[in-house]
Amino acid sequence: MNTQPDIEVLDEALFKVNAMMGAAESHGVLCGMLCARGAIELSEWIGHVLGDQEEGNVLLHDTVHQLSELHQVTMETVNDISGSFYMLLPDDDEDLMGRTEALSNWCQGFVYGLAAGGISDDTKLPGDTQEILLDFIEISRAGHNIGDDDVIEVADATEEDEHAFVEVVEYVRTGVLLINEELQNLVPSPTLH
Repeated sequence: MNTQPDIEVLDEALFKVNAMMGAAESHGVLCGMLCARGAIELSEWIGHVLGDQEEGNVLLHDTVHQLSELHQVTMETVNDISGSFYMLLPDDDEDLMGRTEALSNWCQGFVYGLAAGGISDDTKLPGDTQEILLDFIEISRAGHNIGDDDVIEVADATEEDEHAFVEVVEYVRTGVLLINEELQNLVPSPTLH
């Protein structure tokens, strides 16, 4: 099985090509699209992540390669019943604010990915999926509701804050797996072209 690309390396590659979003949000979009459809073409997802790109951009090749690896490993793990699916988020050595913002972006991307995958406001969703999505929307606001006056210093993050963050990440991870399972029962078998 492939491994996920390093989030910092992918973030830098996406930044260099002026991508539409960073690594965490890109992975959220992919996971949302996969949950909505069951399978997604690499090129369609990359179109959402990169937007319009200049032909012949040398940096683009490396970025697409990294995105391709992320696409492959995510396709393998999101439907893996052994629970090997993990979100592309910064490591624990990143400060709590940075990880919170990445989780917020990931959830924002996931909600966007569901819509890009065909789930609309009119789609009748199973009860658990609807509730979890509302939670994801709230989590997506977490990194964006903090003003400059509210900046939390790294030293201010307590062990309790760390524990709470880990619990939220696990809630989102298992929520994605549940949403995927519930939505796959609604989705007709995918036909890839």
